[in-house]
Order: sequence, then structure tokens, then C-alpha cells
Amino acid sequence: MKQKLTDLTLSEKTITTTDEDQKLLEILASVLDGLSSVISANTELILHDMRNPAHSTFAIVNGHVTGRQVGDPIIAAPVDDKGFDLLLDPRPPSKGVTTSVGRYKSRTKDGRELLSMTVLLRNKKGVPVASVCANTDLTDYQVLHASLGRMLSRPSEPQVKEADHRQTIDELIEEIVSDAIQRAGVPVALMDKSQKLKVVSELTKRGVFMIKGAVERVAEALSVTRFTIYNYLEELGQPRGSDLRAAASKQTATKKSAKKPA
Repeated sequence: MKQKLTDLTLSEKTITTTDEDQKLLEILASVLDGLSSVISANTELILHDMRNPAHSTFAIVNGHVTGRQVGDPIIAAPVDDKGFDLLLDPRPPSKGVTTSVGRYKSRTKDGRELLSMTVLLRNKKGVPVASVCANTDLTDYQVLHASLGRMLSRPSEPQVKEADHRQTIDELIEEIVSDAIQRAGVPVALMDKSQKLKVVSELTKRGVFMIKGAVERVAEALSVTRFTIYNYLEELGQPRGSDLRAAASKQTATKKSAKKPA
């Protein structure tokens, strides 16, 4: 509920869930809502539910910066998003802690440069639950730097453009895999093991393997078996995306069984 009090906006939200992870997400969503009244329109704030990678976007402010919406997958993140480095840290996960990385550069699909930060939160079991990210579009600052006269005019409010087509998860995976192969600079038919490992490493950093079925898709694109992809992941020392999904599914199953009558 929101009330307008002169120049102030009062927001109230009742949180009734007893699930600690869900409660944390709802509290963080309220924080994002409050911050939306003081941040500039070129800064995106986004909250991810790490228990649901395929639809991780739980709350978002100024989604026009990257074009994302609530319900979008984790792999719709900007290119060179360092948040995945926190998630894929090979060290044993600590319980109930937060880790963060800040002031790194990422970019949108259309090439705009972003100044970004990511905070990853784990629950008491050490499982990633939530991720809070901020992405500032540097375009206006870069233009101002090139032309100081622009500072004399009042910047216009950015207009959200409605996309003609919203990408599906399958299309996102195909685009990311294709981009990684192109960046390798060698046709798949001529790739050796080290080059394919490099592609798999890049896809891991972009969170592709967190999505169910991605291993099979990547294996087909690289003309290898899915077991080969699993071997590549093991050789790279990276956890499989299925590990996170399994942890989330286990928690859900435990809650359901606890509700059944004895």
C-alpha cells in the first residue's frame, strides 16, 4: 500500500510467510522499492531468487536499463557479469554469509557500458538464496564527458521501449552459446579439446549450466556427448548448475513432506 503525503511517499507491506528464505526475499524486495524513490533512472536494481534460476528475477527497479522483467532467468544478465564468479567460487560455501563484488564493468546486449555491483546471500545451510545487483548505464556520463555543453540542458526522462519479442530461455541459451563459439574464433569442426574447454568455461561464467537441459544443448553445439561436457566441467573445477537446483528441490521436498499428516 502506498500513500502520498505532500512530497513524501509512504509504503507498507505485510510479510506473513514463515519461510526464512522467502521472508528474506520479500524484505529485500521492499528495500528495492524504497530505494527506487532516490536513485536515478539510469541505475537498475535487481533482486534474484537463486532457488529458481529459470525465473530468478524476483523484483526489479528501472528494468529498462537492461530490458529485464520480473520472472526473467538468471542468464539474461549483462555480458561479463562478475556476480557469477561469486556463485561459482570453488571454495566450500560458508553458511549464512554474504559476499560481494563491486565497481566492475559489464555491458548490455546492444553494447552499452555498465558500472555494476553484486551481493550474494547464502542461508544457514550455505545455499545461495538471493542476489542483489545494481547496474548503472554510463552512456549519459560518457556523452557529457565528450560535450560539457550538454550539462546546461535538463535530461529527459528515459522512455521504456516495449520489445517486439521477448526472448525465451531457449533463445537466450542459443544466443549465449553462439556468441561464446564465435568469440573462440575457430569453427566447431576444427576445435581441439582446449578450445572447447574455453567455450565451456565462458558458458559456466555466464550461468548457462544453471538452466535445466543446458548441458545437452551445449553438447550438441560442440559436437560432443553430454558426458564430455560433464568431464569438462569437472576438469575446470566448476560446480554444475544442477547442484543448485538439487539443493533448492531438496528444500522444497522437505517442506512438503513436513506438511503431510502423520
